[in-house]
Amino acid sequence: MNLQNKTILITGSSSGIGAATALEFAKQKAKVIITYNKNKSSALSILKECQKHSECALMKLEITNEKLIKDCLKQTIKKFFHLDILINNAGILHDKNFEEQTPSELKEQIAVNLTGTILFTWHALPILKKQKEAMIINISSLAGKRGHDGFTAYSASKFGVRGFTQALACELPNNVRVYCVNPGLTSTPMTNFRGISTKIVAEKILETALEVLNKKSGEDIDLEEYSG
Repeated sequence: MNLQNKTILITGSSSGIGAATALEFAKQKAKVIITYNKNKSSALSILKECQKHSECALMKLEITNEKLIKDCLKQTIKKFFHLDILINNAGILHDKNFEEQTPSELKEQIAVNLTGTILFTWHALPILKKQKEAMIINISSLAGKRGHDGFTAYSASKFGVRGFTQALACELPNNVRVYCVNPGLTSTPMTNFRGISTKIVAEKILETALEVLNKKSGEDIDLEEYSG
């Protein structure tokens, strides 16, 4: 897909993988919607960087709040008239053993990582289907392919994202493709900056959108696990 003048919405893009991805797409002259929940100052910094390359916008989004999801999509259409690519990136990790986590922490990871991805996709899909070609890129994890200690609810949510991607691909019309990108441990605030560079992950997400990886809709795009 040629990304110039395409409209890209990235959930959870005020920092980490989402922020790096926003910049990579802006460099391709795509119109990028940067979303944030709490960290507006960081989101404004990312917006400023992206606007050096392309027309971009900043929107408030709480991925578990359907009203804010609908508001975000309405603002997107009002400003850019269409949506071409949705990148479901928003996520949260409580890196503690299962019994050390509270029920609210367990539920939060499922709500943000899995339910939020599903709900945002449900609301965005009628808009995406209007395009000649459109795409959904879900960000899962290698922890969604193999479980790890400290990642119980997180792994469960990311396994779910992969299953959702595969099942959705069976239902979507030919003009909408869906892929699942699975990074390993990545250097973000969520991981205390352990792991591979967010730029490496963002570049792989960009390659997914450009469809240079010869993947079929519904397939995984894996990044090698961090070994440092």
